[in-house]
Amino acid sequence: MTGEFLNRAVPVFTEDGLAVLRNKVVAFAGLGGVGGGAFLALVRCGVARFRLAENGVFDPPDMNRQAGAFGQTMGRPKLEVYVELARSINPEVELELFPEGIHAHNLERFLAGADLYVGVIDVEKGAEVKALTPALLEKHRLPMLTCGAIGFGALLVGHEPGGMMPGEFWRRVQEQSDGGGLLPSFLGEFFNRPVRERLERGLASGVLPTTAIGGLAANTLLACEVLVCLLRGTGLVDREPVFAPRFIALDFLDQKLVAGHVGR
Repeated sequence: MTGEFLNRAVPVFTEDGLAVLRNKVVAFAGLGGVGGGAFLALVRCGVARFRLAENGVFDPPDMNRQAGAFGQTMGRPKLEVYVELARSINPEVELELFPEGIHAHNLERFLAGADLYVGVIDVEKGAEVKALTPALLEKHRLPMLTCGAIGFGALLVGHEPGGMMPGEFWRRVQEQSDGGGLLPSFLGEFFNRPVRERLERGLASGVLPTTAIGGLAANTLLACEVLVCLLRGTGLVDREPVFAPRFIALDFLDQKLVAGHVGR
């Protein structure tokens, strides 16, 4: 029987769709401003099997955007807090935990057997992991999604086995750009210019600027695309997931949603 918390979701997903979601494994690397909120949204949508990798703790700057950041969670491990929140929503959720985070030595174990990889570790972290990931995606035939909060919006990029991997995507973006800081200019043009300029000034001063709206935009955009991937082929979604060379840029301040493409 579907849990009572999903009663209002049944008409949207159907019992058959919820059965699919209960049996898919989503591997989440990172439960920060993007990953934490997206993870909880997916739990509320009926996804019930996760691998979670996160080794951070909550501190006060997290409170402007992170779903699990409150006064009472300061100093606590993010993974511990999100496990409690998920199980308070769905006590039957299945969680395989990687409290050490993702590293070169455990990456393949983290990915093998999953149905989807969500990679949302900080842009300045995990260079070795990011270098190893494409070959493992191909080996395990595993799609990947990543998303970032940008001002009052978000940018989502996905990759699938046999398709364009991150290195090629970002190479093409750079080829079509004439500079940029937080984002190469080709992608930066999809976001509100005055806000983008203030983000750049903040970044230059040593602060990575964020807003609650950008965090929520990224949470929602990412969680929705995860659902599209998981329900692919069921007839319950009427489009294919967006994978590179395509991308999605969303800016609530400019009231703009763009499904873009990096050209050859």
